[in-house]
Amino acid sequence: MADTSVPPFIALPSELIHHILCYLPLCDLLSISLVNRALHAHAQQDTLWHAFVQFEIPGPAKRPSTIATWRELYKQHHPYWFLVRNKIWFADTPHTGKLIIARYDHRINAIEAYTLVAERRQPSFQSWSYNPDAIIHTFNPRIRLDLNAPVVRLNEAAYVSATPATRLCPRRLQFEIPMDTASSSSPPGRQSAAIHSTLLLTRPWPSTITTSATPIWPPLTLPSTQRTRNDTPPSGFYQPSSKPSTLPDLCMSAFRLRKWMEFSARPLGVSMRVGEDMATFATLPHAAYTPTAQKPWQGIWCGDYAGHGCEFLVVRQLDAEEAGPLPARAEWALSARQRGGSVSSTGSWSTAQEEEAPGYIEENGDGGGNGGGDDAGQVVRSEVASPVSGLEEAVHDKADNKNQQDSESAVYSGRLEAIKLTGDPNIPRGEYTFIAPDIGPAGLLRIANEEVFKGARIVKSVGHIAARGFRDGRSRTWCRVVGVCMADAHGQMIT
Repeated sequence: MADTSVPPFIALPSELIHHILCYLPLCDLLSISLVNRALHAHAQQDTLWHAFVQFEIPGPAKRPSTIATWRELYKQHHPYWFLVRNKIWFADTPHTGKLIIARYDHRINAIEAYTLVAERRQPSFQSWSYNPDAIIHTFNPRIRLDLNAPVVRLNEAAYVSATPATRLCPRRLQFEIPMDTASSSSPPGRQSAAIHSTLLLTRPWPSTITTSATPIWPPLTLPSTQRTRNDTPPSGFYQPSSKPSTLPDLCMSAFRLRKWMEFSARPLGVSMRVGEDMATFATLPHAAYTPTAQKPWQGIWCGDYAGHGCEFLVVRQLDAEEAGPLPARAEWALSARQRGGSVSSTGSWSTAQEEEAPGYIEENGDGGGNGGGDDAGQVVRSEVASPVSGLEEAVHDKADNKNQQDSESAVYSGRLEAIKLTGDPNIPRGEYTFIAPDIGPAGLLRIANEEVFKGARIVKSVGHIAARGFRDGRSRTWCRVVGVCMADAHGQMIT
């Protein structure tokens, strides 16, 4: 007689089975739904799929009224949810780059991404008693999303119209998704010329065969779990080999946008396609730009680059074990003073005018102020000394000072690196803009006591400069310019 007993797992209470399924990733949930009808019914429960959508969206997830279930919503935008999850994306567009913010808009049921832009406001100017020849100007940019036209728009219409780029790409992950990215101010109706855009998924490039000469995005200067090739081959990424065929082949840290202009000849009923361009976008791990109690200056900042305007950069605060070797020319610029030599402003890295650091000095002040220098981001340092009266207060003060010193030793340690996410013709996106090799006692120059920077910590640093036509970040483009003044008025953190 055949064994008709119910398997032990199926015999469990429905609530317990549901609780177990909550821990399964997507692929495992889909696999277990194929076992039998009972597990298939459990896997269809909408609360399981609500968790998948919520994982991808920051803040409370909302389902559009046109979608009946969370499962239907997740399935419609799969596998493009990673654009929303990673949120911040930056392009390899030559020199300038582009920074976009992705989000899911439940009102129109679309994944969209818009360009983040910054506008310089009229600065005010102050003098600096430490260096009367220097003029300090304020920096308070207006940062916003350019909502006139999206860079990415994935909605139901885009998915329906998606077709293989060629007949050689039959798999869904190899389709190119056409997007309606027209400006909201564009006139309705057919135009004689229009810009078209499609989104392509990409494969990760193996790290085992990646070197500093490999054309990849993001570059090795930036942290990333996955990288992809960004040198457009003669095939223009139309071939299946350049696109993922299965989910394990999908790079979740990069995607591509193909753009071109199309002219319509109405009397002849034909169109002409010209000027095709390819841009690769990459993201950063959240931990690389999220500030913590021990790494308060880590984040994405907006910097003032004078004639080049506002640019976005990521500032990383690295522990000793995380920091790799300095670029060779940066190391050379730092050691130039010890050798008694000088560093040409046309040649390489730059450091601040140095003076003998007197060690750690406590000073009163509110840490406010702003600073100069084209490449130096600034973060506020605030210290207030407490008056001491009596032995008991002195004992408590000594303990408080020890706790403060322990806290400061954790915060003021390691390396500070600033890398451009957007750039200019002199220093393009993806290149270092400055490095402070050690923000601890070894790199301390002084604690500022002049009013404009009172209480700010000034440390040794090197800056990256170059003339127009930047070619190689490893050559003589590091120079001695400024020290990093750790105050907050020159850069603005946006995350």
